[in-house]
Amino acid sequence: MTEVYRNLTRRAWSVREGGRVVAHLPELALRDVRLVVRPGGRAAVLRTGQRSVHAWARGTRTELPAIPPGAVEIGYSPFEAEFFTSRPGFSKVLACRIIVFTDSGTAFALL
Repeated sequence: MTEVYRNLTRRAWSVREGGRVVAHLPELALRDVRLVVRPGGRAAVLRTGQRSVHAWARGTRTELPAIPPGAVEIGYSPFEAEFFTSRPGFSKVLACRIIVFTDSGTAFALL
């Protein structure tokens, strides 16, 4: 399984496999995705104000030429919710079929 999260320092997507960061990419896609948020990590961010890696998308890497029709923007902010949300509307998202991570730092998902 591949885990992906936004690296705010590098302004790229960090890609972890087997618990180790193997790449920093401007864009990529995952299929059969589960969205993970560690509650303890979120609590630490809220308590200290210091951001840390505690939320990511876990799935299988796939090749996609573009954002698929019908995809919605999704995101995560520890200060807004304890889970990933769709935008606009901020509906809870726990899993999706496909996520495309774009070079602009935005993620689009087929729920």
